[in-house]
Amino acid sequence: MINNPFLHAAVRYTRIAGLCVLFFFIIHLNSPGGEPSLEDYLTKADSYAEDTWEHGKALEVLNDALLKYPDNDEILWRISRTFADSAEVLQKIEGAGEGTVEQFYQLAQAYADRAIEHNPENSMAYTRRAIATGQLALFRGIWGAIDLVKQTRDAVEKALELDDQNSTAHFVYARSHGEVSQRPRLFRAPLGLGWANMKTALEHFDKAVALRPDFILFRVDAARAFIREKNYDRARELLAVIPDLEDQTRYDKNHREDALKLYEEISNR
Repeated sequence: MINNPFLHAAVRYTRIAGLCVLFFFIIHLNSPGGEPSLEDYLTKADSYAEDTWEHGKALEVLNDALLKYPDNDEILWRISRTFADSAEVLQKIEGAGEGTVEQFYQLAQAYADRAIEHNPENSMAYTRRAIATGQLALFRGIWGAIDLVKQTRDAVEKALELDDQNSTAHFVYARSHGEVSQRPRLFRAPLGLGWANMKTALEHFDKAVALRPDFILFRVDAARAFIREKNYDRARELLAVIPDLEDQTRYDKNHREDALKLYEEISNR
């Protein structure tokens, strides 16, 4: 059993976070608008998840929202996001055990599935399923989790079919093609993975960056892919603007360091 505050916050309510959420609801209950609307819940959860990276608090808000709006797909895919983000923190920062991390990714997958079940036209629900299954595949090793790799591809293709402007889906699709195509097609084809190719990966990295040009991770991973294909000019273009961008995730400091190293490595190529 891991005794860390973050894990406990992600699994159940904490007193401090509960008071914060209670204070939030009191404000709304006493406001002219009455009780919090669905949009109020989603906005608050997004702020915790994306602005302050307090995933435990985001989960509390979303669980309360789910009591008022049962089986709402917008709530459900955000809960999936919270568990996937929590798993990443547990793995990279908290040093949690493999079983705990995998359990969080499985919860992310389960909530994404629920979102899809209740609204099969929600692009973000499929995107979150793709992220959860893709992370599980990477966590287990993609060559030992081939079915998960295929599920990731299917989910993200559906997400893009529903919304071609979904930047995260383009990024996940690019990553899927890039990761799988690292092994020769002759080896992959008998496993049902012959579909992956770097041309598709590069196209979708470019689309992701075009749709969200200020997101550092998109640029760093896209640059790596272009370097792999020896397109150093494009890689330098992607990396050169990163010093001017603002941080949007807790990992952007590391992404900046990676970008600088990559830029220095290809500066004379």
